[in-house]
Amino acid sequence: MLSFFYKGGPLMYPLLFCSIVMVAFALERAYHYWKAEGSKNFPAELRRLLLQRQYDAALSAARNETGPLAAIAAVTIENRKLPVCEIEAAVSLAGSLELKRLNKNLHILELIGRIAPLIGLFGTVLGMVEAFRGLADMKGAVNPSLLAGGIWEALITTVGGLAVAIPALVVHHFCEDNVSGWAFRMKTLGNEWIKLLEASGHDPV
Repeated sequence: MLSFFYKGGPLMYPLLFCSIVMVAFALERAYHYWKAEGSKNFPAELRRLLLQRQYDAALSAARNETGPLAAIAAVTIENRKLPVCEIEAAVSLAGSLELKRLNKNLHILELIGRIAPLIGLFGTVLGMVEAFRGLADMKGAVNPSLLAGGIWEALITTVGGLAVAIPALVVHHFCEDNVSGWAFRMKTLGNEWIKLLEASGHDPV
């Protein structure tokens, strides 16, 4: 395996760096999303507390929980005495901040997925230029095996670029899908909690 890496030329090193960054950010995002899940019983427990008008207990539960849903819940309850339109504005702002955290580093995964094939192709083109330059310097009959050897070595960087880009784009897709799911949950539960507060008569206007 190392022999293939070295034969790929100097542009294999940027591809190696891209692969390390891709794996690091993929693991970081996986840990962040796992931590953001928090307690699966939290939405149901918060709904029960709001229905019973135990607002202090609900706020305490939200502050002790982790993840975007808890942050949205805390903002909703903290602003419960404001008009509904102002609660919705505060929740919308909090949701935007949480989405920004959920989207963190995804642009880097997308960038790696886009540039890795180009780096690989660049390496292949340089290798092909070198192979044909060597043939041009030869005198007399040209050995086809020499040309074939130069071409397959040049193609190694293209293979390396695709090997890095494909996993990066797959991880990016799943992360984006995860963020879309969080956005839907935050919007749905946020609206539900606001309606529960409104039904309880906490809206003074």
